[in-house]
Amino acid sequence: MTTGTTRPGTAAGTSNSAVQSFQEIPRKPDAGSRAGVGRGQLVHVTVLLGLVNMFNALDRSALSILIEPIKADLGLSDTQLGILTGFAFSLTYALFGIPLARLADTRSRVKLLSACLAVWSFATAVAGLAHNFVQLALTRIVVGIGEAGGSPASVSILGDYYTPEERSRGMSWFQLGGAAGGSLGLGLVGVVAEHYGWRVAFFTMGLPGVLLAVVLLTTLGEPPRGRFQSSSERFDTDIAWYQAVGQVLGRRTMRHVLIAYGIAAFGGAGVGAWFGAFFVRSHGMSLSEVGALLGVVAGLGTFAGAMLGVAFGPKAVRRDRRWELWWPGGGYLAVVPTYMLSLYLDDIFVVCAMLAFTVVVSSSCVGLVLTSIQSVLPAHLRGMGTAAIMFATSLVGVGGGPLLIGLLSDALAPALGGESLRYAMILGVSFIGWGAIHFFIASKHFRDELVS
Repeated sequence: MTTGTTRPGTAAGTSNSAVQSFQEIPRKPDAGSRAGVGRGQLVHVTVLLGLVNMFNALDRSALSILIEPIKADLGLSDTQLGILTGFAFSLTYALFGIPLARLADTRSRVKLLSACLAVWSFATAVAGLAHNFVQLALTRIVVGIGEAGGSPASVSILGDYYTPEERSRGMSWFQLGGAAGGSLGLGLVGVVAEHYGWRVAFFTMGLPGVLLAVVLLTTLGEPPRGRFQSSSERFDTDIAWYQAVGQVLGRRTMRHVLIAYGIAAFGGAGVGAWFGAFFVRSHGMSLSEVGALLGVVAGLGTFAGAMLGVAFGPKAVRRDRRWELWWPGGGYLAVVPTYMLSLYLDDIFVVCAMLAFTVVVSSSCVGLVLTSIQSVLPAHLRGMGTAAIMFATSLVGVGGGPLLIGLLSDALAPALGGESLRYAMILGVSFIGWGAIHFFIASKHFRDELVS
């Protein structure tokens, strides 16, 4: 591509436009393009994208509940399991996020999202046919490729349906879909795996997502790109992907958000991937018991956290836009001690209470983080900004976190035996506090870089 700058404004056309399906053509926004979206249309798009996020979280989180039966059936080590829950997925998720985000910023987001959903759902179902580590790892790689395009397209679409003042509400509803997926992944999948085996659990997770992809493609309309963006910002659509990355990283707010979320994910995702195995080993629970416990705690906790964002996020943002970053900074600092207590204590009721608080607070932060990306990046960079977040959280967090804990667990096993995983996870949690500090640093530059 050659470098160039087009006219400022809002992208023309809808998903039915042949021109838009190939290349977005920016134009100056008119009053209609900046008007609010009808309530029925807003509900429709929010429900559909929430369901997409549900399957995203379902396919990702459910593997943690299947670790023990997969280990027993295939004879895998904790290090291999750390690779499956970490780099096998997150490496391709991070690397493919950039080119797919570029497509989300310049092509039809609805078509891209439908294709990606179909790919990762089919790969999840195929994982049920795996008979060794390599085969299972290959399916996780394909899942990573498919899911890499999901968040950039979804977040960009939502950003053009919700006004800046209400955007945190839309992102929190989107996160609520992830809460439902996490609950199903840790609840229903655990029951299915115990009664029918882990292979059937993968089939159950994957096949419905393929059907949803068809519904998405046929019923969701493509919104005008940059509907609520300031007319002073320009659309640089005719740029190479590395130039788009450079423009994203050129925003100081984005640099610190990337550092903050990546480091926090290193601790949080690392621990989350091992929670199923932790309760089996350290608390002697069965798969169905673990699935029920984590399904209730994680599901209801994430639901409550997302609802906090829905109810209070817009109010905080109207008072001061910097709450888009203050909120996650304070939230992640608050959960470090409760996270550690949930891993250290033996009383299962106290453990559940500490874990529930952790899930509620940390879940309330996600919608605000996604909102902050939309606030400081012009429309032609929002998909790439989301991909940058994915790159940081996936490669550093989801990739490195589970693997580090698996390595630590294996290293501590000679001295601590079955409790090695507990202390490896406690060490992993400490990284979350480091990441929280960078949200406050990002807030110092936030108001100077607002575009929407």
